[in-house]
Amino acid sequence: MIDLCIDARMALSSGIGRYICEILSFFRKGFLRVTLLVDQLGYDWAQGFDQIVFNTPIYSFREQLLYPMRIPTCDFFFSPHYNVPILPISAKKQVVTIHDLCHLEFGTPLQKSYAKFMLKKALASDIIITVSHFTKGEIQKHFGPRQVHVIPLGANERRFKVLSPSSAVRGRYRLPKKFILYVGNNKPHKNLHMLKAAFQNVQLSDLALVMVGKGTPYGEIEEGDLCHIYNMAEALVFPSLYEGFGLPPLEAMASGCPTLVSKAGSLPEVCSDASLYFDPNNASEITEAIRRIVTDQELKKNLIQKGFQRVKMFSWKKTAEEHLKLFEASVHA
Repeated sequence: MIDLCIDARMALSSGIGRYICEILSFFRKGFLRVTLLVDQLGYDWAQGFDQIVFNTPIYSFREQLLYPMRIPTCDFFFSPHYNVPILPISAKKQVVTIHDLCHLEFGTPLQKSYAKFMLKKALASDIIITVSHFTKGEIQKHFGPRQVHVIPLGANERRFKVLSPSSAVRGRYRLPKKFILYVGNNKPHKNLHMLKAAFQNVQLSDLALVMVGKGTPYGEIEEGDLCHIYNMAEALVFPSLYEGFGLPPLEAMASGCPTLVSKAGSLPEVCSDASLYFDPNNASEITEAIRRIVTDQELKKNLIQKGFQRVKMFSWKKTAEEHLKLFEASVHA
């Protein structure tokens, strides 16, 4: 039996939250005893696991003071983000997943200092996981050679798939008839100012830009509605300047939505030849990519088919199994 404690307080965050909830669904194994640190009780995704309430803010001084008192005696303490405990804890080994080094690249001076300090602590963990070879390279560029396990994220094929048009979802969000879609938050590295500027020059009167996610015009979308929106979109456009992985392009591919993505970060690694690429710093290239996908039906059809093939290479089941293999190997090492 492996005793595993997971800091699950970020389960409602976008990318990291999806990661936590998806792999947890495969952690209901006979050889695992899982305990979750949660900010409150009652979450559906946490049902069936032992839970310890730890409603202290992420990145806080109080978080670090209370970690040793909240983390039970266990074989592994798993941090799904780099905010690892600094003080000694009652875990035989520590595991961390570092999704990206975005705070080092785009943070304020204070954020950069904090990120550098905490990443050094995180990289002292017994098992270091990251989600792309790009991020592994970034870690080694900033902090030198070390053993880092690359485990790509997945796409939920039960949630993201081809669906019939939903007039209810269209009406609920007052979606235009024909639109290009962006999914994500509005943080600076998401490059939304460039996307807006580029879209103004598309000059197709019947085409709209729909941006969904925290801080965007349409805001956060009900979980069950996102797949319908992917299905209705002409294409997903993802103009990020930096990504550690990038889940929305995979979700779009699984939903039969062609993808236009930037050449930055991990995106070429994740999307391979199944996307149409552009320079995220060149508004004209973004404009041209949008025009092409709307007017070239053969291109659109080709990208949809390549997307279906590409997304088959990623599954949350495989992601979870690779984690479990690391835990088992470390126990027996």
